[in-house]
Amino acid sequence: MNKGMEISLVRSPVFSPGQIFKRSVETKSDASTLSASFSSSESGVPSSSSSSRLLNNKILSVSQHKKINTKAQCLKRLKKYVSQTTIRPISDITIFRFANFYRFDYYDALEALEDYDSNKRLRLQMEGDLLLQFQTKTIFPLPKMKTKDGKCDVFYMRPSRYIPSEMKTSDLIDNLCFVLNDLSRTKIQCHNGVAFVANMNDWTMKNFSQDYCSQFMQALQGKMVPTKVQLFLIVNPPSWFGRIWKLVRPMLSRSFAKKIRIIKEDRLGEFLMNGYEEYLPDEFHSGLKDTDELYEDYEDLKFYHDDR
Repeated sequence: MNKGMEISLVRSPVFSPGQIFKRSVETKSDASTLSASFSSSESGVPSSSSSSRLLNNKILSVSQHKKINTKAQCLKRLKKYVSQTTIRPISDITIFRFANFYRFDYYDALEALEDYDSNKRLRLQMEGDLLLQFQTKTIFPLPKMKTKDGKCDVFYMRPSRYIPSEMKTSDLIDNLCFVLNDLSRTKIQCHNGVAFVANMNDWTMKNFSQDYCSQFMQALQGKMVPTKVQLFLIVNPPSWFGRIWKLVRPMLSRSFAKKIRIIKEDRLGEFLMNGYEEYLPDEFHSGLKDTDELYEDYEDLKFYHDDR
């Protein structure tokens, strides 16, 4: 565990020869181009490099065109559906959020949107029990922090602040969903997804229960609100964390598991933006941002936003 544990799987698209040829000669002009390429060789057979480039370019072009059309059609049909059937008004950005999360599969997005009216976690406000939970400073966003590629917003958790036997799991899940909602307010945010940094310093078994962990992992995988968690960094876990991981791993889908990295703090720079230390809570040795200030600024911002 000292060297960290990584989960990394790679999935590559597979096409049959028939699929490749069909997609690359969708139009007459495509077929003519292919014909010209084949005739350029004396034997009537193109060189492997030129034909491969041509096929790959055509596949990419057709695939992108179909994807764009599919997205537009999906959004159009979903907007029509919600305008005719839902009780509460649903904004275009919310429709996009659902469609994007479900890869613009109309029927999957539609099934999720049908529960919109009854899903209270999509309309959380920082008040009452949720406000009290926020004041524990367990989960909150890190303003201006981005991942290494500059795309994903980042939120933070100090799991040692949550004790399942003394606190309500539902309040913690609401805390998580509020932050996920808040980082899904624009199309760019929805498209890019978020990153999650869990600071495991001082974490012990009293901070763990299987029920709490199961609910939390379900929320991270989009079962409660539709936000894509693209990276999950478990930082500075205790030496015996492997025993806990054996319990946690079956709770995760294969695709989500490969987004998780279990690391020491000195590897944060591999995953976060250059200069990340400036925006990192000072609860980390390398963090320069006052943790209390981070939370208090966020609470003030949310009260201001909600009041408006």
